[in-house]
Formats: sequence, structure tokens, C-alpha cells
Amino acid sequence: MRQRTIRFNIYQAFFLIVFITGVGISFNFFYGSTRSILTLSDQITSEMSGKIIERTTGFLNSPATYTKVVANLVDAENIVEIREEMWCLMWQLMTVTPYIQSIFIADKQGSYVQVRREPRLSTRIIDRSVEPPVEEWIYRDADYNIIDKETKIPDFDPRTRPWYLKTDSTAQNYWTDVFVFTTAQTPGISVTYPALDERGELLAVACVNTPLHSLSDFLGEQRVSKNGIVFILNDKDQIVAFPDPAVSFKKDSSTGEQRLISIFELETPWITEALRKHKRKKTHKVTTVTNKKRFITTIVPFPKTFVSNWKIVIIIPESDLLGSVYDMVKRAILITLLIFSLAFFTIYYFTNQISRPIMKLAQETELIKDFNLEEIRGVQSKIKEVDVMNRALLAASHGLQAFKKYVPADLVRQLIQTGKEARLGGKKAELTVFFSDVKDFTPLSESMLPDDLMVHLSEYLNTLSQIIMAENGTIDKYIGDAIMAFWGEPIVQPDNPLRACRAALQCHKKMVTLNSHWQSQGKPILETRIGIHTGDVIAGNVGSDDRMNYTIIGDNVNLTSRLEPANKIYGTKTIISQNTHQYVSDKFICRPLDIIMVKGKTQGVKIYELVADKDDELPVQRIQFCDLFSEMFQLYLAQKWSDALQILEKLAVEFNHDQSIRLYIQRCRYFLKNPHSLPADWDGTMPIAVP
Repeated sequence: MRQRTIRFNIYQAFFLIVFITGVGISFNFFYGSTRSILTLSDQITSEMSGKIIERTTGFLNSPATYTKVVANLVDAENIVEIREEMWCLMWQLMTVTPYIQSIFIADKQGSYVQVRREPRLSTRIIDRSVEPPVEEWIYRDADYNIIDKETKIPDFDPRTRPWYLKTDSTAQNYWTDVFVFTTAQTPGISVTYPALDERGELLAVACVNTPLHSLSDFLGEQRVSKNGIVFILNDKDQIVAFPDPAVSFKKDSSTGEQRLISIFELETPWITEALRKHKRKKTHKVTTVTNKKRFITTIVPFPKTFVSNWKIVIIIPESDLLGSVYDMVKRAILITLLIFSLAFFTIYYFTNQISRPIMKLAQETELIKDFNLEEIRGVQSKIKEVDVMNRALLAASHGLQAFKKYVPADLVRQLIQTGKEARLGGKKAELTVFFSDVKDFTPLSESMLPDDLMVHLSEYLNTLSQIIMAENGTIDKYIGDAIMAFWGEPIVQPDNPLRACRAALQCHKKMVTLNSHWQSQGKPILETRIGIHTGDVIAGNVGSDDRMNYTIIGDNVNLTSRLEPANKIYGTKTIISQNTHQYVSDKFICRPLDIIMVKGKTQGVKIYELVADKDDELPVQRIQFCDLFSEMFQLYLAQKWSDALQILEKLAVEFNHDQSIRLYIQRCRYFLKNPHSLPADWDGTMPIAVP
């Protein structure tokens, strides 16, 4: 039998394994990645179309709601008499919704009340209750101040417009087709709602004009791929929204007016060819080839419940999807070759680490055979099996050596200062209540000697107490490691919430210094959590004639005591209530945390994290975090789980240690999967089990 060395056998086995693994991974990667990316493209297309439908629906919901609000203001046949009220309402609605072009109402006499954004901020009225009729334009600035006026005889009768004619006495919204607005010369859509009298007869028609360039801007931000495109068509194949808004309309050569264009008028062959094939095949997904490039086109219709028969068109060059796969396969081949090279040197090194001691052991064994025991030195190796063999060899050698011998081989003072007589009883007052506690104090107290614990705790309580009293706060009591304090009694101050918040921030700053000092002495550090709430309580003396306690009682005291431990849920240091926040929001940086319902309460309480004084120098990243979290919270309250989750996931990258981010990610994901788990009148309130 032909014998081979152990080194040769190891080389052969390693190279065979590397070769099979490299080829197998490359082959599986190519086909697996191709299928995965094509499947992923379908998922991305589905998610994007859903996002666009959701955005578009939301985009049109506000104008539809506004028409109802405006229509409900009409309680007489002559809308001119209430034009001022209507202007104010319409102006407010238009201001809070920047994408609305104009809001107006027309009655059956032809009178007309309007506010408009384009081409200039203005209010407009056409009064046909007088003879002759009068049309007045009042031009305004962004603060509703009048800057110019213009009066003329009207040449416009709203009763002849399609939006008026299309609206009848049925209480519902009516939508027009997409058209180019006459004044603004931009494409848009109008929605109306009838104003009815007590008999259900039509008094007037309220209408909102919404230009669609905001939808186009939104589409311009969407990127399904490097060169992919997304746009919206109506049932006439006219462009409703396009990444480049200027593409969706042009001047008609015969009339000289702006009009919507058909998708087939575009001078972009790969788009028009894709739509032509879709029309021929009548399928929602088609593949076309233009200039030797393949394009995957997906058409997703809007739901039947939508206001118009629109459809989303998503066109992606196949090379955008698979080009990266080809590049990765090439890189995989190069990596495989590199692995081969590295494997050769690695195998060479480790083979020597194995074969050399084995060969040495073989040679030592030969010495035993020859009974040359004095020349046996053993073999040093990190390989366990070789070391076992070496010890066995040495043991055998030593045994033979012995045998050879035989055979040749961490209030009182304030009450006195106020001069008030101590009597039983109290009074109702709005105070700011403060509760503090030490994080994880119980295990800490168990780890220290009683005398050491009392000295350590006293130093901590003294430090926080000095800060509270410096802000004219009243310390009610110490409850172990906790402090209960309040502002407003017996010293009446107009800025109680500000003082309490200032004290809280100073406490945290002081604890940083104190903890650093304790650490240097080998003492445990103490982390403080604080809860602050402003509300009506009963303040005064309770107890007996012989022994009294100046304190506060009431439901708001109980609420404050539950805000402090709530910090543990959100990983925060100081939580303040909505009542406190309304007094301090212009002085301190706060971020909304939640709307909670604690034990003993029947209504939710909005809470905030007290972050910093606005005069303090705060890192830009922290300010941006608070702004983004506040934006996320508004989306969360609006039940826009996906939009809120996008912001949360962005924040989690840089602030992955923040406990509140993880909490809201968990909530949003749950509500996305369980959209009907919340009541219809949900206002954001969550029941919280306070630790």
C-alpha cells in the first residue's frame, strides 16, 4: 500500500473543503440573492404603494374635513353677513395646512367668500345681495394684517362652476376630477360639502382647492432604487403627480391654457412603453425592454373607497435590482481566491504545528526502540493530543530509565421665618409638589453597615435639601431615602413650577460632583429620580393639639408620588406633568414622554421629561433628539405607527441606550400588528403599572 505523509493528507482535505465551500457559497449566493432581491423588490413596491396611498388619503382627508367645518358655520341664506367669522375660520384652517391653495363658500344667490394662498395671500368676497354686485379683494400678510385692497364688478359666478353644480343636498363630500386651477395654473383637486337648512335644502356650497404639487414633491423623495421612478395616474392615464411637478401639465397649443398631460405624451420611451404594455396585457406587473435594458413595472390601483380611480405606477430598471448581485458575485469570486491564498499559508503553518511534533515523537520512539533513553527530551506542543502522547512517551521513558537499572538500558426653619401660628387645619392652594427617590436603594442598604449607611444617606439628603431650600421649597418629610417637598406654601411665590424644576436640575448636577467624590473614596454612588406635578392640594397642619405636622394632602400629592417611580419605565431622571409643563415650557427644554393613567386616576395625565434649562449649553445631538422624539410622539398620538417607527429606528441608531425609544418601538410594532386593539376614541392614554 502506498503511504502518504500526514502533511499531504491535511493539505488535500483542507483544499477540498475550501474549494467546495467557496463554489457552493458563490453558486447559492447568486441564485438565492437573485430570488431574494426580486422578492424584496415586490415587498418594497407593496410597502411604497401602501405608503403613498396612506399619504394621499391623509393628504385629502383634511380638506374634506374643512369643507364640513366651513359648511356647518352657515346658519342663514346670506353668507356675506358672516364673512368676517368665515374669513377667520378659513384663514386658520389654511394656515395649519400649508398645502391648501384656497378655501371658499358660495350661496345660491351667487355670493362668494374666499381665502386664498396663491398667487397672493388674500381674502375675497363677491356680494350679490346688493345692486350692482360688488367684488372685493383684501390682500394680507402672513399675520392676517391688511396690506392692500381692490374693488371691482364681479365677472365670476361660482354657481356656474363644476364644483358647485356637482354638489346636491345630500350631506356628503363631493370631489372633482383633477384639473388645472385657473388662477394658480397648477394641477389640483377640489372637494365640496353642502350647507343645508333645517329642511335639508341647499343654502351654500363649501369648497377647498388642493394643489397636487405637494404629492409630486413627496413622490420626488421616494426612491425605490437608484434609477427607479414612482408616479400617479388617473383613469384617463393623465399624470396626477410626478417626481418633477412641471411634467404633469403644459400649455395647450390650441386654447393657450394649461392642461394635464397624458403619460403617453412624455418623451421618455421606457416609461411610455411600459404603460403601453400594461394597457395591452391588462396585468398589474409587466417587464419591458428599452434600449437593451430591462424594466420591471408594477401598477397598483388605489382602493375602491378612495375618492378617484387613481393608480400608482412604479418602474424599476432590473439592473438597479440585480446589478449589485453581479458585483457581489464578482467580489465573492475574488474573496474565494483570496481565501484560497490565505488558506494555503494558514494550512501550511498549522500543518507544520501538527506534523513536526508528530515526526519528532516518531523519532523519539525510534530512540526507545534503540533503548537510547538518555537522548529522549520529549516534545513541547499546544496540541492536546500531541501533549498526551508526549507525556506517555516520557512516562514510558522514565519507567524504562528505572528499569534500566536492573537490565542494561451612595421645616421647621421656614415656618418660623413666616411667623405663622401653628394651628390645626389647612387651605386649598395650587402648589408644585416634588418627590425624589434613590435608584436601587434597597440592595445598596443591604450591602452597607448601618452606621456607614446613615452617614452616606445623610450626606445625600443634606445636599438635595440645601438645593430645595435655596429655591424656597418646603421640605415636607424624608421617607427613608426619599424626599417630599412643595412650593407655594407657606412661602407664596408666583413661579413655583419654575423653582421646582430648577431645583430638580440642580440636584442632578450636584449629584454628578458628589458621586465623583464618593467614587474616589470607594463609596457607592446614588442616582436620583424625581417627579414634579402642579395642582390643587390642601396645605396646613394635621395631627393633634400636642403634635402637628405641616404637610399637604390631596389627590395631586398621590399623583406626584407616582410620577417619580415612573422614571424607571422610561429610563429618565425627572418627570413633570402637563400642569407643570404649561408653566415652564418657555424656560426649560422638555420632551413629551407619554399619556399615562396611574392607579387611582380615571383620566390620562400627559407627562414630560425635564431635560435642561434653555440657558444651559446642551449638546446639539440632545436637542435634535428631543425635537425628533416630540415629532415622533405627535405621529404616535395620530396613530401613524409606521411614520413614528421610522423616526424611532433612526433615533435608536445613535441613542440605543435610551429606554423610552425601545418602549415606543415595542408599542408601535404591536399596534401595527394589532391595529384594532385600541378603542376608537383612544387619546394616547396608556395604563401604567408604577414600579
